[in-house]
Amino acid sequence: MYSFSIAIIFCLLISSFIFFISSPQAEIPSSLVPLFIAAGIAFLFYKLRNDLFLRRHGEFDRIEERINLINEKIEDKKATLQTLPHQRRRVSFLFNVSQNLIELNNPEQIFDFLINAFSDLFPKADTSLLFEFDRETDTLSLSRSLKTHDFIIRAKNGDLLDNWVLRHNRSLLIDDIAKDFRFESHALDAYGQRGAASFMVSPLSISHKILGVARVESKQKNCFNLDDSRLLRNICDLAAIVLERANLFKRAQDLAIKDPLTSFYLKEYFYKRLKAEIRLAKNKKAKIGIIMIDIDDFKSINDEHGHIVGDAVLKRLSRSIVGVAGGTGNLVSRFGGEEFIIALIDLSNDEIKQTVEKLRLTIESTALKFRRKMINFTISLGVVAYPADGLEVMELIDRADKLLYEAKNKGKNQVCCSPNL
Repeated sequence: MYSFSIAIIFCLLISSFIFFISSPQAEIPSSLVPLFIAAGIAFLFYKLRNDLFLRRHGEFDRIEERINLINEKIEDKKATLQTLPHQRRRVSFLFNVSQNLIELNNPEQIFDFLINAFSDLFPKADTSLLFEFDRETDTLSLSRSLKTHDFIIRAKNGDLLDNWVLRHNRSLLIDDIAKDFRFESHALDAYGQRGAASFMVSPLSISHKILGVARVESKQKNCFNLDDSRLLRNICDLAAIVLERANLFKRAQDLAIKDPLTSFYLKEYFYKRLKAEIRLAKNKKAKIGIIMIDIDDFKSINDEHGHIVGDAVLKRLSRSIVGVAGGTGNLVSRFGGEEFIIALIDLSNDEIKQTVEKLRLTIESTALKFRRKMINFTISLGVVAYPADGLEVMELIDRADKLLYEAKNKGKNQVCCSPNL
């Protein structure tokens, strides 16, 4: 109102001043001069006051904006402080997991530790799964599972989610599978059978090399957040490094005790293991069958077809031995060039003879195809048993070796067993 009145008075005075200036005969009354001066001063005062007000108003807005920003930061800090105890527990847990993982050198122990760690870290999860990746077959296989309900995991080789992570080598976080456009929820057993809604899936990988896939799921929607997914990935990354170290350590051990061509034990390690098995058999009063095997006319196969075919024959025989006599507890060794030795643990005399004859017949019916030619080969076998044929390793092997050459002298492709069997 004050500003409006000043403006009206100023406009009237200006109009009068213009009128007198524009009229040559008119003279400005002396009484109006002070009014013009006062009006000018009032206008300048109004202008200065208005400018000062605008500056103060702008400064006030800036101060108010800063206050709002500070308040927002205070609220963020409050929220952070509220989560600090939870974050501290997680960091402490991750540190403990790291310390314990680093100490493990056995792949089986690493997988056991991981699946239990997931249970402790994600208590709201209904199911945790660990898959191993086989590079030769390019497939996943279920290694460990932990479930809060009694049901069967049907997807032993993983499903859409696990294979997506395998292909992309990236973590996957799903709040609600029914609303995720990337995957057909009805194609998932986890959704249809177990009613799982939210998922976290992470690769066990070192750079581009994938060793497996870890998966945590819950029936509750929005059960996991981004921090959960990052924590799962951190644990999986560490586990992958430890697992790779364990695999390399195992390979180094295998190189020291196993034949690289057949993956069977080397002769020296076989002796060591057989001595231990004999001690156990003595306490249990159990039998051990010792089988010496030699490929008939192996030198002729090498001479006629080359060493590549010779190696293929050795590999084929190795697979047959594993298929027939590679049961749990049995020992197999590549004894020499084309000689093998098997220890059948805790079998009866009849079971030993049946196993040996089955192996002979299996090899007899085996054929290799090389350059459009079918290559057949046979084996001769000598068989003895502990304790009837001896109490010491070298004694048993010596008798089995003599029976093997007896089979050779009788025409090959034969089994010569000890009279004690």
